[in-house]
Amino acid sequence: MNPPVDIEAVISATRRAGQLVLTMQRAGLRNIQSKSTEIDLVTEADLASEAFLRKELGELFPEAGFWGEESNQQPDAEYFWLVDPIDGTVNYANGVAFYSVTVALYHDDTCLLGVTVEPPASRIYWTVRGEGAFLREPGGDQRRLVTNQVDRLSRALLTTGFPYHRTESADNNTAEFAHFTRHSQAVRCMGSAALDLAHVAAGAMAGYWEAWLNPWDAAAGALLVQEAGGLVTDYPGNDWQFTSGTLVASNGNPTLHQSMLEIIGQARTQLNDEKEES
Repeated sequence: MNPPVDIEAVISATRRAGQLVLTMQRAGLRNIQSKSTEIDLVTEADLASEAFLRKELGELFPEAGFWGEESNQQPDAEYFWLVDPIDGTVNYANGVAFYSVTVALYHDDTCLLGVTVEPPASRIYWTVRGEGAFLREPGGDQRRLVTNQVDRLSRALLTTGFPYHRTESADNNTAEFAHFTRHSQAVRCMGSAALDLAHVAAGAMAGYWEAWLNPWDAAAGALLVQEAGGLVTDYPGNDWQFTSGTLVASNGNPTLHQSMLEIIGQARTQLNDEKEES
């Protein structure tokens, strides 16, 4: 299915939202608040970026609904936008140059296109279903993204993230992190799920896993990985959907992906056994 909007127009809107949040950060943030927990942050730039994208994307495709992180109202529409106005707000609020603005367009449960902009580096990752995944550099040079060829876990550089409830529950990805640290080349935690997935698509990372994700965190990134030749499932190994809640993305190598699923299963079995013993 061809998207009913021009990908270049979506790229332009997302890029300008990225410029907005970068400008606001450089001017000095004045209103940083907590949401679900003390470490779940929102800034005035998150709100401004979402309002900007609601307007711009609404003008591009008036018939589509809008589902953004800050408003968090799932639309009852055949087509809808999934938007994270700043993915990596904790990094953003603390001046760490690793965050993104990410947009996806859905038709029912199918992602048609995705754009992830990395404002500090002026990089644009974009994809259209069936047409591949691409990275556009600041100067305009562009290359097609292809996942790497790592075929075993011991050679795999992985990335992950931790939930906002990590201080309140033992089920917080630390068990999985410990298992992967012992069996992989290395594990990184960089603070933006959208960029983590983009790095898998670009071949920099061999895999990524995380639970307790929201739909807007991974919608564009999952399609990037798939269009670059990778595989995206939930923890049980089913095809990932934006309602899944758990996600495993790999370079598409079946052995590597299965190894990741098995490590997660082992970690969660150990976690459950420890709960029963206590």
